[in-house]
Amino acid sequence: KKSHLLQQLESNLRQTTLSFTPKPAPKSNPEYTKRLERLRLQDEERSYLNLTTNLKTAASLKDDNVTAKSMMYATSVGLNMVVAPLSFGVFMYFFAGSIFNRFFDSDDRVNENIDIRRVIAGVVSGVFMLFVEMILFVIRSHELDASVRKKGRRRENRANPFGYTEKSMARTYVRDD
Repeated sequence: KKSHLLQQLESNLRQTTLSFTPKPAPKSNPEYTKRLERLRLQDEERSYLNLTTNLKTAASLKDDNVTAKSMMYATSVGLNMVVAPLSFGVFMYFFAGSIFNRFFDSDDRVNENIDIRRVIAGVVSGVFMLFVEMILFVIRSHELDASVRKKGRRRENRANPFGYTEKSMARTYVRDD
């Protein structure tokens, strides 16, 4: 009985056609379409900004550049503190041999190959150059600190309690009306 009813229902449904009447299109309001367009553009801009948040900006590149410069300065000072005393000590080791041989005739050799006067002259001159480099480092760092303090006193570089400067807080607002 059920199968007969199902077959009858199926045959009846196959013979019928459905017709739907479309709703009349609402009249478009120009203010409404303008607002929809503005909202769509704002949504696109928001999604674009979400996509590009991890990209490097000019400010972050500038920060990276400052960091690289400070690293290069530190490396330069460190290498200068090592290389200058070593090179001056080696220079004086070779140069002192001819001076000592010219003014002092005695031969103070510990071994056949090592002249102790040349070694002492090289070490003492290297230590002297190390002190000179340290004094120059102190002078450079003092000058750098003074310039940083002077730059910090400028009005546009003064930060508020949240760490923002006037220059970084400057914003331009445009009205979309």
